[in-house]
Amino acid sequence: MSKQTGRDAVLQVARDLFTSKGFASTTVRQVCQAAGVTAPVLYYHFGSKEGLFEAVVKDALSLDAFCDILREEVAGSTDPWTKLQGYVRAYLIHYPVDAFNPGLHQTNSTQVCEASLRQLSSGIHTMYQVTRNVLQFGVDAGAFREIDVDTMAVCLMGTMNSFVEAKVYLGIEYDLERVVACIMDLFTHGLVARFRSNEPF
Repeated sequence: MSKQTGRDAVLQVARDLFTSKGFASTTVRQVCQAAGVTAPVLYYHFGSKEGLFEAVVKDALSLDAFCDILREEVAGSTDPWTKLQGYVRAYLIHYPVDAFNPGLHQTNSTQVCEASLRQLSSGIHTMYQVTRNVLQFGVDAGAFREIDVDTMAVCLMGTMNSFVEAKVYLGIEYDLERVVACIMDLFTHGLVARFRSNEPF
């Protein structure tokens, strides 16, 4: 077994165990047995159980690939409405559900893992910037009315997240195109320039 294969095996097994049992109830011995490696292999790659947990969190909770997908989606269109619709669709299709994995957010029953908070915070900040850029593009193009772009970006992300969370936590399967149409309808009436008000939203 190569070092890389051993590392990958440990990461996958640890991810499964931390997810199902939590950090405190998962032992190094359990991880090693399930991965088919010895403890020195685990310590060589990760240093400690805590180091292993941080590596799992970094791998599982990374939003980098998701943010790349969002950026690629919006880069392909010069029409603000097409850009927004593509963004909403990509967000709903590709959002990484492991971000909602409770087993990867606590090192014990009372302590939230700082590594998971840092990992998610960085990704969410990038998502927010992409969302904001899509909206600002529409405002600058004159297709969207003057709005408080920061507030509207949070509103749009919250709306999309509610559908992702309903799927993850409640098991609700929804028709993607109907949801995209619903969100677009909601934001079209809120953003379209002909409904411009005297005061920004």
